[in-house]
Amino acid sequence: MKWVAVWSEKAEKELSTLPNDDAKRIILKTSEVEENPFSYLERLTNSPYYKFRVGMYRVIVDVVNRKLTLYIVKVKKRSRVYD
Repeated sequence: MKWVAVWSEKAEKELSTLPNDDAKRIILKTSEVEENPFSYLERLTNSPYYKFRVGMYRVIVDVVNRKLTLYIVKVKKRSRVYD
């Protein structure tokens, strides 16, 4: 079975504020992550969330194993995402 990425409203809003080229790269990378998530995801320290990198941006993900769902929580530049 394939994993499915579900975008939160907040993540969709953050994605829509990014330049079009960057947003397209993030969407393409998300499709790659859906194929084999644990080869791309890194667990955040002291957090239940994971991240993957797309250039200078970080995508924060909540993994729901029993439903094979990647719930995308946040998309921001690296310098601002961990606040």
